[in-house]
Amino acid sequence: MTRTMEPPADERRTGPTAVPFPSRISPDFPAAHERHLAWPKSFGFLASAPEEAHHLKGQFPLIAAMFYPNATGAELDLGVDQQSWYFLFDDALDEQWGHSPERVRHLVELVKEGTTGAASPLPLAAAFADMRRRSCHGMPEDWIQRSAAHWSSYLDHHVHEARSRRSGRPMPLNAYLRVRRHTIGVAPVIDLAERLSSCVLPDHLYALPHLSVLREMTKTFIICDNDVVSLEKDAALGERNNLVLCLEREHGLSRPQALDRVLRRQDEVLRLYTGTRDALLDRTRPDPLAPADHELVARYCAEALETTVRGAFDWHHTSTRYHT
Repeated sequence: MTRTMEPPADERRTGPTAVPFPSRISPDFPAAHERHLAWPKSFGFLASAPEEAHHLKGQFPLIAAMFYPNATGAELDLGVDQQSWYFLFDDALDEQWGHSPERVRHLVELVKEGTTGAASPLPLAAAFADMRRRSCHGMPEDWIQRSAAHWSSYLDHHVHEARSRRSGRPMPLNAYLRVRRHTIGVAPVIDLAERLSSCVLPDHLYALPHLSVLREMTKTFIICDNDVVSLEKDAALGERNNLVLCLEREHGLSRPQALDRVLRRQDEVLRLYTGTRDALLDRTRPDPLAPADHELVARYCAEALETTVRGAFDWHHTSTRYHT
C-alpha cells in the first residue's frame, strides 16, 4: 500500500506559494481607524468595553483600507462600515441567532428590507439600510440591481448554515462550497470596489465569461484562505463546516494532508486567475475588447478583484480575529 508522506511540521506551508498582486493600503487608513467606532456606536452597538475591545480586535479599518486602497475620507469610511457590519452580523449569528433557522430567516428578512432603502428598527437592519443607502447614492441602476441580488444571496444562504448547525450534521463538501461562495461575502466587497475605485462595469461587460471565471476564482481563493486561518479556532469551537475538515471527513485525509490540498488549490486558483485575466486582456485575440472597454476591464481586475484577493490574504494573516 502506498503511503503519503507528510512534511515535518516546521516545513508545512500556511499559505499559497505566492500571491502575485502587490500589497496596498489607503493613505487615509490611520484616520479611518481613529473614527471608525462612531458608526456602529450610533446604532447602539459596542455599548460595553469588552464589546468595543472585541470589535477592535478584528482590525476592520485595515481590511477596508487594503480592499479599497484608492478610497479616502467618507468613501473609505463606507468601506470600513461595511466590514464592521459584516462582522457584527457574523457575531450575532454565532452568539444569538445562528442555531435556529427560523430566527436566522427572520433576521435575514428584516435586513433584506434595507436593500431597497427601508429600515427596520432592529440595529443590524437599520445599520445595513444606512450602509446600503450610502453605497447606492449616485450609482447606475444596473449596479444597484446587481449588488442588491448579491446581498440577498449572501443573507439567504446563512439560513442553510443554520439548518446544518441545528441538525448537528456537517454539510457535504459540495454543498458546503455551494453555500460558502455566497456567505463568504466576497461579491458585495467587489461591488463596493467598483464604486470606490472608479471601475463600475455596465452589465454587458460585467457578464463577460472571462470575468465570471475571475470572480469565481477570487471567491475560491478567499474561501480556502479563510478556512485555513480559521481552522484551529473552528475546530476548538466545534464548528465542522470548514473546507479542511470537510476534506478530512470525505476523503479520509489527515489534517496535514487536507491542509496541503487546500493550499495547493489556492496555487491552482491563482494560476487560473492570471491565465484567464491575461487571455481576456490580450489585444491580439480574435475579438479584442474595444480600447475604452479594455481600459475599464483592466482597471476592474486590478482595482476590484486583485485588491480583494490581496487584501483578504494580508488581513487574514495579520488579524487576531481568528485566534482562539
